Amino acid sequence: MTGLPRVAHVATTPEFIAHFVWPDIRRLASRVDATVYCANGPDVARFAAAGLAHEVIPIQRKITPVADLRTLWVLSRRLRRVRFRLLNTYVPKGGLLGQLSGVLAGVPARVHACHGLLYTPSLPWWRRQLYRATDRLTNRLAHRTVYVSQADLEFSVREGLCSPSKARYVGCGLDLAAFDRATVPPQSRDTARAELGIEPAATVLLTIGRYVADKGFYELGESVAALRADHPSIRCVWVAPVLPGEEGALPDDYLSRQGLDGTVLRLPFQRDVRRLYVAADLLVHPSHREGTPRVPMEAAAMGLPMVLSDIPGCREVVPNDDMAVFVPPRNGAALRSALRHVIANLGEMARRAERARAFVRARFDGVAATERLWDVYRELLGPRG
Repeated sequence: MTGLPRVAHVATTPEFIAHFVWPDIRRLASRVDATVYCANGPDVARFAAAGLAHEVIPIQRKITPVADLRTLWVLSRRLRRVRFRLLNTYVPKGGLLGQLSGVLAGVPARVHACHGLLYTPSLPWWRRQLYRATDRLTNRLAHRTVYVSQADLEFSVREGLCSPSKARYVGCGLDLAAFDRATVPPQSRDTARAELGIEPAATVLLTIGRYVADKGFYELGESVAALRADHPSIRCVWVAPVLPGEEGALPDDYLSRQGLDGTVLRLPFQRDVRRLYVAADLLVHPSHREGTPRVPMEAAAMGLPMVLSDIPGCREVVPNDDMAVFVPPRNGAALRSALRHVIANLGEMARRAERARAFVRARFDGVAATERLWDVYRELLGPRG
């Protein structure tokens, strides 16, 4: 026992913990004793090797009522056994089951972290009602809901998803030293392209996101197929994994049916994507919805020009049109038009990228975001914390 207040972190997948939670856990290691609860996966072995306390629980991303009841029973028993001082939950499914388990286990301080909303007005009526109900319940059970996006916080309060007294903005950020192009050797671009089998003179469009319709891959695929005749040097790199239990994934044969096998290189999950930012000429991020998206943040920090969906999350990363090109979500024609213009004007895009780089590096410092989260923890832990 360390004598530090014990904090449980609950999410569905270990990938989420590794990318979005672990940096905060590391920075707070001298102040709290953290234990992670999530499903099994490759990153669990990394937790063990790094000495991060963790337990695998039977939790799935999709709705599975019978299995979800088992998750609730298992997790509440484990939380009660350890007697945590604080519980922090993540993602909609982890939030709902985690907060319910925390109440059953008697965890005295509970935080839910919102990294993006499922509930949006554009959804079908029944989905809106379902997500509205689950979001409201999760936030009602939590003592505080922390938001990485100011826009999501304002939307949640306005729509009655979260009480203003519970909502807190903590933001998010990067390890700015890691995502610094000044540390990249000049030959890295050619080396990375050679590793990918891409010729030095190609125009490389990079997209990173789960291989699902919500990330805009259908609109992007159609756009690339239409542009290829006029721009035969286009090469696309899609880092597009499918997570276990993922819904809405594109068919395995989508690229071949679109005739894109020679144009699009689809990669599985990549632990370090910095070499891809170096290899690319442009980031294309046509997502339909986001909290505060990390990929545009990383790309901007490294000075990569960007075409982004015109949605609140992307506007929070780079708010102005002089930093990136924005296109309406779910609009393939607008995306094609924007890509055609951008490919012909990469010099002008480089100037926008410089402005985005300066903005992101000034605003999105991961250390500052962790300190704002710690302020919320300290408020709930009280003097004993």
